[in-house]
This record gives sequence, C-alpha cells and structure tokens, in this order.
Amino acid sequence: MDKLKVGLIGLGRLGREHASNIHYKIPQAELTAICSSVQEEVESVASEMKPKFATNDYREILSNKELDAIVIASSSDVHSIMICEACQAGVKNVYTEKPMGMTLAEIEEIKDAVAANEGMVFQVGYMRRFDTSYQAAKKKIDEGFIGKPITIKMVNRDPDAMAKYIIGFSETSGGIIMDMLTHDYDCARWLINSDAKSVYGLGGTYKYHELVKYGDFDNCSLLVEFKNGVMGQFEASRNSTYGFHAETEIFGTEGSIRIGITPYKDRVTYMDSGGINVKGTDWFYEYFQPCYQAELEHFFNCVRTQEQPLIGVEDGYKTVQWAYAATNAVKKGKIITLE
Repeated sequence: MDKLKVGLIGLGRLGREHASNIHYKIPQAELTAICSSVQEEVESVASEMKPKFATNDYREILSNKELDAIVIASSSDVHSIMICEACQAGVKNVYTEKPMGMTLAEIEEIKDAVAANEGMVFQVGYMRRFDTSYQAAKKKIDEGFIGKPITIKMVNRDPDAMAKYIIGFSETSGGIIMDMLTHDYDCARWLINSDAKSVYGLGGTYKYHELVKYGDFDNCSLLVEFKNGVMGQFEASRNSTYGFHAETEIFGTEGSIRIGITPYKDRVTYMDSGGINVKGTDWFYEYFQPCYQAELEHFFNCVRTQEQPLIGVEDGYKTVQWAYAATNAVKKGKIITLE
C-alpha cells in the first residue's frame, strides 16, 4: 500500500512534534511537504527529515496536487484562514489543531466551507479522546459503571516553567479558556454525552500580570450546567510549580472514575534524608504524547477509508462556541446561556 503524502503547515513546538510522528512513527504516511513562516524551523526539519518540498508560503502546500492530506499546526489565529482557503482550493483531507477558529463568525464560515467541499475528511485536534485511560473511562461510563453521572470535574494546569512561552503565546492563542479549557470541554461532552446549557466563571491574573494587555488571565474556574443535568467544574492554571497536571473525575449515583490523580513523570520514587519524592510531568506533550500519534493515525485511516473522524467540524464548532460563552461569563461575571 502506498504511503499517504502529507503536507504540514506550522513547525513550532507542536508542529515539530507532528513532523516527528509522521516521519518516524507512522509507517502509512510520508512527510512530503513542510511549511513555516520561520525560516530556521523550515531549515531544521528539512535538514533532519528530508521532505520533498519546503516553503515559507502555506498556499504552496494548499495548491500542491501531490499531497493526499494536509496537517495544520500553525498559530491559532490563522487556523480559520487556512482551513477556508484549503476548502476553496478543493483540498479533501485536512487535520487542524484546535481551535479551528477564534470567533463565532470564523467558525460559521468554516462550517459552511467544509460543507461546500463535498467529500472532505476534516478532523480537529482534541487529542484526549485518543488517550487509552480516557477511552477506558468512557467505556465504563457507557456501560453504567458509575450509574447516572452527577458531576464531572476537570483540572488543567500548565507548568510555571513555561511562563515565558505562555505570555508570548497569549496574544494569538485566544486566551486560557480557548487555548486550554476547550480540551476539557470537548473531553467532558464526549464522556457524558451532552452539550453545555450554561456557564459561569471566575478568573484573574494572579501571577503573570503581563497577560492583562491581552485580556487574558492565568487562572480561572468555571461552573458548567450540561443539558442532561450533569454539573461540570473546570479549573485551569498557567502557574503549576510542580509541572503539568491534567486530572478528571466523573462521579455518579453508583460510583466514581478518576484519571490522572497524580501526574507522575515515571514510576521512580526517590528516597533520602530529604524525604520521599517523585518527579512530575514537565509539560503537556510529554503527558499526552501517545495521543498525538494516535490522533494522526486515526485521521490517516479515515483518509484511506473516506470515513468521518471521531472529532469533526461539529465538535470543533461547539468547543469554540462554548469557549466564547465561557470567556464572556468570566469577563462579565454572569451566567451565560448557550443556545
């Protein structure tokens, strides 16, 4: 079976990891074309992985007829532009990192563009659905292990060590809710089979006051009412001193399931006169690394079979719609109802 020829747009922190996964770990795909507006990133990946095409102009990727699929891992603020232009160019298979758009107008435009591009295989990068622990939890919930779900609690904390990157990234990320908590919301609505009815939240800049100029915060908490009656509690922080931390609990009438209670880096425990210690995970990619490979493998399988992916345009649409409402809830200090 011939390998799928893949074009990758964006070679930053996560884009570089996608390039490595495609090139080294996914036999069914070939990293054929790469693109970044940063020449040093292009040169680095081109030198190591030897793709056939390398460019600074993403439109050359969209117009390249040799490619079977395109992966978009550029900065969040240009996702919608690239997706819509890909649709207009007739590109049939697109994977995009989240969020697929930054505003309600953008996601409406994307929804229309994908619908008009008949036969398009379109996937959004919410990778937690591909984590084996979350998949096991989902199966047990669907089987009735916890009875009727009552509450879902999710914690999402970025390491303090990434502060410099986080502050610089905030201007184009859409903010802490769009950037971080859409992962939690997508995962929650998948686990409990329901969309949000309303959201209320609190947030502020407790440590990184540079975020104020972007209208962003470094910590926030949200209370979400789901349409099926489940209560959701979401917490996000940018300043975890002990490393990356993602934790979930789904509590029901008959039991509870918890995932990631302690974010261990490995299974090593260090014991000396200073006490008993374990190391924490350094950052999100290390914690969820297998998921990034799995989600691309899923996308490439869907390209071959022409089936729609687990996470499609409607899922991407609903997460941005929710993030927009949740951000307004925090900034305005009131309950926002989603239509």
